[in-house]
Amino acid sequence: MNRIYIFPYVLILTFIYLYVTKPFTFLEVILALLISTIMVILFHLVTVFIQGKYLVYQHKRGKNISREKIFLKINKYLKTVNKFMRIHIRVHNLENYDPNKTYLITPNHQSNNDVTVLLDVFKQPVAYVAKAAISKLPLVKDWMALTGSVFLNRDNLREQIGVMQEVEQMLNNKESIVLFPEGTRSFKAEMNAFKPGSFKLALKTKVDILPITINNTYKVRKNFPFKTTIVDVYIHESIPYEKYKDLKTTEIAELVQNIVESKIIYD
Repeated sequence: MNRIYIFPYVLILTFIYLYVTKPFTFLEVILALLISTIMVILFHLVTVFIQGKYLVYQHKRGKNISREKIFLKINKYLKTVNKFMRIHIRVHNLENYDPNKTYLITPNHQSNNDVTVLLDVFKQPVAYVAKAAISKLPLVKDWMALTGSVFLNRDNLREQIGVMQEVEQMLNNKESIVLFPEGTRSFKAEMNAFKPGSFKLALKTKVDILPITINNTYKVRKNFPFKTTIVDVYIHESIPYEKYKDLKTTEIAELVQNIVESKIIYD
């Protein structure tokens, strides 16, 4: 299965409940469905939490944890989350992404759902530079750590320097990294200016830059739960080091932002 299907479990639990409590009314059927749905969702959430804790524990003990298997699990969970949030993802030009190459991946940033969308899109191991607040979310932090992702505290310059050094080392070790050059979410179609400092990593490591455009994730909060949000993800052609090596970081930021902005959908 490429995602978790909760409906069959809900039906089984509902059937068991009604069988035990018969005779039943229409109201009891609705109540049983509601209770069964909550129980199944809670069961899966607890399972994800325990699995994350267990895998982190195994990793700390020195056991070799396959990142490919971790990403298959994450991809499965995130497909379920996106389905629940009524997010329908359409990926354009996936052939521009070569999983055997190393990229600094630079999407625009419309909402928190950008990460869940990209974790659904990429099936191969890709690490993220995420805000420090995510490291405090019990259900998320262990799985993010297992991907090799790092957390950035925007209020601590010394920590930021340390994180950027860690990301530089990861890129040198042939690990692709997702970094949002805007630095924060825009919550709209219009983009914030890309920060030139984000591209120092590319110049230092000489990796290809992979621009990505994400559309409509800012609409999820407004649409959920009554309306489906169509999210279009455009993967642009990568920018090789030879093309940007003589540019200043401000010029690279402008180049990449123009590429990303070329596929932004404005209402």
